[in-house]
Amino acid sequence: MKKIITLCTLLLLVVSVVSAQGRVNWQWQRTIVAAIDKFPSRGGYYTGGRPNATFAKTTWRGLHDAYQMRPGDERPRFDPMQARPSFCSSATYALLVQALLDYDKNGVISAEAWRNMKPYVGIKDSLNPDGIGQDDGVGFWGRCNANGPALAVLVHELDAGFSLTAFRGAKNDSVKETPGECYLTDEEWRAHPIWRQAVRGDLMKIFWNRNETRGHDGGAIVGYDGVKGHLQEAGHSVVFLGMSNDGRVVYWSSNGPGADPAHMGYSVAMCDPTAIQRVVFTRILRPEQFDRVRDMGPTDVNQYLYDLNGRAHSTTSQLLDAIGAK
Repeated sequence: MKKIITLCTLLLLVVSVVSAQGRVNWQWQRTIVAAIDKFPSRGGYYTGGRPNATFAKTTWRGLHDAYQMRPGDERPRFDPMQARPSFCSSATYALLVQALLDYDKNGVISAEAWRNMKPYVGIKDSLNPDGIGQDDGVGFWGRCNANGPALAVLVHELDAGFSLTAFRGAKNDSVKETPGECYLTDEEWRAHPIWRQAVRGDLMKIFWNRNETRGHDGGAIVGYDGVKGHLQEAGHSVVFLGMSNDGRVVYWSSNGPGADPAHMGYSVAMCDPTAIQRVVFTRILRPEQFDRVRDMGPTDVNQYLYDLNGRAHSTTSQLLDAIGAK
């Protein structure tokens, strides 16, 4: 039995991890972590599409109000205090924008790229006179807001960095991709090298492990296929802040939902690695490559991410291809 477990572990490792040694832009890592301090504490967590008794505006309106840019501007003004309420992918998008503004002191990122980075959320203004919105996988904001390994796909498209990914495996036969797929023990998963290779400031997509709490393999699923009765992705978009002394994963995002959404939102949280079933870490090495967003217009579609919103699930192999992992 010991040999079988070891073989399963090795098979998972072969496709999950590439060496990250020496591949770090420390200036960028410090910049994105420092940008967290510009965001409010909490501010509310809300995924709804309309104001309600708790929230006078939606997350979509908050992003629109925060990202201010006129046709003649060379770069936007971004006010994190306006970007609330929030949800996880709006938080990582907003932090990415703020960090890029802080990093790009020499104006390498063009005005056209900044215009395309604006969140087109169905609200009319001078840059969006028709009030278009961006579905998952459409334009820059639509990529950041997508299911699956959204930011990893975006960074790969821009050739701005690379991603590391690991998968604990599926526990239930009904969702295993191959007959030999195995579900790593808690000990094996906590010992996985991915947790040592991640660096503070990496973007991180968590796929939650619900096997022990809700009895289902949602963490093994990538995307939402729109089919009633199918397991669907259970994920969280965050920024990795390191490992605690007791071996827990520490991260920042907009954290929710919960019983008191008005007092949730932007915050630091932590979890045991066993709460995660699949993970994708994305490391930006070349922030200047975000100038390539000038060619990513508001209606430009990444088909892989677009399909993960109600059309298809992704296999692990397809995920690896989409993020450029070896």
